[in-house]
Amino acid sequence: MSKAGMVKYLPKLVWKKGSMPLYITWFVTNKCNLTCEHCFYSAELNLPTQELTLEEVEKITLSMDNFPVLLYSGGEPFVRKDLAEVTHLFYKNCGVRYLSIPTNGSFLKKTEPIVEKMCALCPDMTIVLNFSVDGLEEEHNRIRGGKDTFRKTLETFHAMKKRKADFPNLRTGFVTTFTATNQDHIEDLYDFLRDQGPDSIAINLIRGTPKDPLVKTIDLEKFKKVTDRVKQDLADSTLPGYDEFVAALGFNKYDMVIKTYEEQAFQSICYASQIAGVIYPNGDVYPCELLDKSKMVGNLRDFDFDFRKLWFSDRNKEIARWIVDTKCFCTHECNVHCNTAFNAKHFTRVAVDAARFKVKKLLKS
Repeated sequence: MSKAGMVKYLPKLVWKKGSMPLYITWFVTNKCNLTCEHCFYSAELNLPTQELTLEEVEKITLSMDNFPVLLYSGGEPFVRKDLAEVTHLFYKNCGVRYLSIPTNGSFLKKTEPIVEKMCALCPDMTIVLNFSVDGLEEEHNRIRGGKDTFRKTLETFHAMKKRKADFPNLRTGFVTTFTATNQDHIEDLYDFLRDQGPDSIAINLIRGTPKDPLVKTIDLEKFKKVTDRVKQDLADSTLPGYDEFVAALGFNKYDMVIKTYEEQAFQSICYASQIAGVIYPNGDVYPCELLDKSKMVGNLRDFDFDFRKLWFSDRNKEIARWIVDTKCFCTHECNVHCNTAFNAKHFTRVAVDAARFKVKKLLKS
């Protein structure tokens, strides 16, 4: 989300009572063709489920206020054939202007027509394709459990990168999950990814309950070292997909993630169940993707697809209070991003850094 996109939501920095979400994560499907060792959603993948239909999604979007940021998840989002139509509903009915789509890049023939249609239907929406790459060729294939996955991912990345000439609202980037498996080669991977000419690169810390618990035995110093390089690239405007505000948000995000992990303690209020929420493929709504079933808000089918009714339920108010009262914390970057962008204290620091990056860029030019 750009600085310009934030302006209309600035009052939410100080007043969130009675607010609908500003950040929605939607697991568009639980179907996936890979078996990634670090996947926190592996227990739910490919199980029979009654996924929300296009018609049901339309009802849901019509019951929501406008909000700026939509984050897809899964499963592999491009398994879903109607992804462009679903996206258009959020664009048309909810005013969403920033969409992030993580993808393993396995399905070029499916991805390209869907993205073309999505970009055409939603011309004022920034659509960011984040290609998951977790190692150089052999390591990536081993981590993700797919034959020739690395080659396919890079092929799809470069094919979609070329389409940016046709669609100015399209961005192509990489996202890497930092784990015990890839931490010894993470800087080589970062060098390789930078050489591919992406708009953005994110290195996310392993989270949740992964398929292989051993991947969480990380060396934080190695995470610090590579994220220092990411931060330097953000400050230097090396990657073209960030404006100064978004770069400053990313810069501060890494600091918050590291401090939270080091201290294993609360650092900042979490706005899950206030301005951030998660929708699962079957319509279950949660405050965030890291909390278990005891903190489920409800299922949208039980509320006749009326998101407003569910969000303002006593149940969600109770969960929001619990999150604040218990000082719930995590290192999940999407949560940290939201909690930073809409916290007056943190926002001030981000604004100062954004101005600093802007001056640095002007001096370089």
